[in-house]
Amino acid sequence: MSAILFVLQSSLILAFVFFISGFVLSSFHFLKGERTTIWYLLIPFILYFLSTSYIHQKNASTLTPGPTELTFQLLDGVYIDGNQLKTTIQTADHEKLMLTAYSQTEEALTNWTAKAGDICQAKGDLKRPMEARNHYAFDYQQFLYYQRIHYLFDVKQLQFIECTTNTGISFLYQLNQYRHHVMSLLRERLPPSISGIVIALTLGERYYMDPLVSDAYSKLGVIHLLAISGLHVGIVTGTYFYVMIRIGVPRELVILSIFVLLPFFIFLTGASPPVVRAAVMTMIYFLLLFLRVPIHPFYGFSAIFLLYLFFQPYALFQLGFQLSFLVSFTLLLVQNTIMNRVHSYMGRLFYVTTIAQLIGLPLIAFHFYEWSPFSLIINLIYIPFVSLFLLPYSFLLVFINGFSIHAVQLFSFFPAIVMEWLHKWIVALADYVYVFVIGRPHVLIVLCLYSLLILSGLLWERRSRWLYLSLGLFSVCLMLPSQLPKWNEQAVVTMLDVGQGDSMIIETPYRKEVYIIDTGGVVSFATEDWQQKKKTFDTGKDIVVPYMKAKGIKKIDGLILTHGDYDHVGGAEAVLNELQVEQVYLPYGELEKEIDYHLVEIIDDAKLTFVQAGDTISDQFYVLHPTADKSWSGNDKSIVLYTSFYDTSLLLTGDLEKEGEDDLKQRYPQMSVDLLKVGHHGSQTSTQPHFLEQLSPQLAFISAGVNNRFGHPHPDVLDRLHASGVDVYQTNLHATVEIVINENRIDVFPTQSQ
Repeated sequence: MSAILFVLQSSLILAFVFFISGFVLSSFHFLKGERTTIWYLLIPFILYFLSTSYIHQKNASTLTPGPTELTFQLLDGVYIDGNQLKTTIQTADHEKLMLTAYSQTEEALTNWTAKAGDICQAKGDLKRPMEARNHYAFDYQQFLYYQRIHYLFDVKQLQFIECTTNTGISFLYQLNQYRHHVMSLLRERLPPSISGIVIALTLGERYYMDPLVSDAYSKLGVIHLLAISGLHVGIVTGTYFYVMIRIGVPRELVILSIFVLLPFFIFLTGASPPVVRAAVMTMIYFLLLFLRVPIHPFYGFSAIFLLYLFFQPYALFQLGFQLSFLVSFTLLLVQNTIMNRVHSYMGRLFYVTTIAQLIGLPLIAFHFYEWSPFSLIINLIYIPFVSLFLLPYSFLLVFINGFSIHAVQLFSFFPAIVMEWLHKWIVALADYVYVFVIGRPHVLIVLCLYSLLILSGLLWERRSRWLYLSLGLFSVCLMLPSQLPKWNEQAVVTMLDVGQGDSMIIETPYRKEVYIIDTGGVVSFATEDWQQKKKTFDTGKDIVVPYMKAKGIKKIDGLILTHGDYDHVGGAEAVLNELQVEQVYLPYGELEKEIDYHLVEIIDDAKLTFVQAGDTISDQFYVLHPTADKSWSGNDKSIVLYTSFYDTSLLLTGDLEKEGEDDLKQRYPQMSVDLLKVGHHGSQTSTQPHFLEQLSPQLAFISAGVNNRFGHPHPDVLDRLHASGVDVYQTNLHATVEIVINENRIDVFPTQSQ
């Protein structure tokens, strides 16, 4: 792993730690006289260094962005979401791309017949995938890079794609076609309440799960049960082996047939790392059984791990790969202790589930920033249900589906009712279950957590009383990401990149208070039911909330919504649902828009405050606008806030335009500030010369979307700012901008430098 990390430069700290650990271990054996042991470290390091370097060097594109016409082959079946079609394609030069096409009519999507392996031609735009523009956010560009995909091929009209059937495709393409054909039949024949989970459990595709149900599974910590892994491979192999033996097939012949069955199963279920690991491990087990060669499973498992990384080094950064191998390694090491110490099924299940939860917890915290202690209890209940009923029944439905449509509909009637009720209960439970917001731990904290888990495992095996101290230190270490900022004397102001909108996070010194000012929002333009996507993008849920949780923040002292434009308040509902908001502030005056009325309805009256000029918010913010002596409307109704940390003053102007600026200038003629959040995304109607001259800020910050259709920020505004000697940071160029205010200086950290 150190060689892979070193070459890919994802974490030089980790690479150094892993290499030094191996070197120390090898040196220990060397001092004991085992002179060949050190080569066990150096030779693999060199081999993996060369292999990873070669793969990394070859992972490059020869294409250039822009309009182009391509002839390509479909590598996978298509996935339709609303009016959008997506799939993976390969050019004539064997370069992989992600195809995205849009349809103007429902009929065009319904009549699409091209399958994996077919040859197509189309005109479109080659675009680079979007990289992460906010700290801790999902990096789509990196995700595709690890799959050796460097460009998106964007086709505006689906009907512009011309495809011809390829009759000379390989067996793998035929298997892919069969897999998608089975998925299509299951979606047609099974009730919606069960079709998604049956496809997930048997074919390894969670795309067709209801997003609400899938999110609930994830929040409750049982999403891993929907990923095909060792449990699924064990049930399939065990059932097949038992049935074949019972009907009289010779044992040796059954074992040999498994070597045909499992590779077929790997590709049929999508060839994910957990499936490959479990299937190959099962084949090694049966091979050794057939040859009567005794070997500890740990060595076979290690061989699979090393071979997989040798050919697929990018898998090291996939959470599924990390959890699958880490949990399996751990359970292999402790299985004898569990079997000897506990003899009941439920007792063993408790130990296995607890150990799996603990060993995966640091990774879960690193990737998802939160964890629910109730996931242990839910796993204890749900694992037997999935193992003994849902999973076998799902395979039965798939088997019956190949013979009779009437039979599969009959056999799915009862489980559909059960799963519909169960999923309603799971979604409801996910809203009430308590979740610890851990925050994203630093890599060194992750290493510390795993060191304490290894120590705890050794103490548990020896039945030592020191186990409780070790677990206590583990708990303390786990709390560090959320607690360390409370010792930080700096104030932190973060301007999130929410596209064409506004959202700022303010953390006061020692994180005594946290405020969110606006939440961004994206308007959906879908007009018909068939155009609606399964899961629409929400700035609150997909940007603001993950950012807060990654910083270990669950409690918000104030959510300040400057005015009712959707690009400022569209994500507010998700913030209210996901975080603990103490108070919500809206501008004084009559409600103007539908979103205003909706928010007022869902917010508890005790938590809702309308503010006007002269008010203060928790002695931290002075409200300068709107005034009560005039009926303000539109952008000029925006809440304007003045605050300061140490000797640094900050003015936040929402979408304030010329009339509002004139009012501020008249009422506060002596006001000047150090930091200015420029109004209305840098529109020409804001930041007038006389207003800017009076404020004379040192730094200005503009929130605007990349290539937005309004042309924000306006060149005239930028010229005025630069002519005044103001340093300007804008989200469309710098992505998220973090401003750290110390007692003696101001530090600005843009996510991207221009």
